[in-house]
Amino acid sequence: MRTLLGTGLLLLTLTACGARSDSGTAAPGSIGPETPTTSSATSGPSVAPPPSQTVGRPTQGIAPGDDVIAESQVDARGLPEGYPRSLFRSTDGRTVILQAEEGGCRRISARVGDQTDQQVVVLITVSSAPKGQMCPDYIKEIRVPLALTAPLGTRTVVLRQG
Repeated sequence: MRTLLGTGLLLLTLTACGARSDSGTAAPGSIGPETPTTSSATSGPSVAPPPSQTVGRPTQGIAPGDDVIAESQVDARGLPEGYPRSLFRSTDGRTVILQAEEGGCRRISARVGDQTDQQVVVLITVSSAPKGQMCPDYIKEIRVPLALTAPLGTRTVVLRQG
């Protein structure tokens, strides 16, 4: 009796999982179709829709058209430990972008200082809450755009506390 009951349950399970209706879609109660179906109005292989065009800049990572500024072009010797050092340049070279992480009570700001034919000085400020103040627990990636008077080109970017 046990063998007969076990065999019946097995057969019922296999039948329900493998059943398909005439339309090529899964029968009610089954797991789903094995292959995607296409509308009868279209013939040939299914074509994925074109990727959507993104508006604006991404919130993380390097934006399309931005280039990483080589470490050899950045002088961060005067910057204290823990300050952001990731820099990118826009396509036209007239904007330097500081990428940093801030969160809780830690805030990052930056501004362009002196600009010469040889270098661009970027002054970075990191502020935090007074000792003992409670801060929310989160981190977010920020991008601080810094407009230059002329394209960066081969000029050195000097990072300083400020």
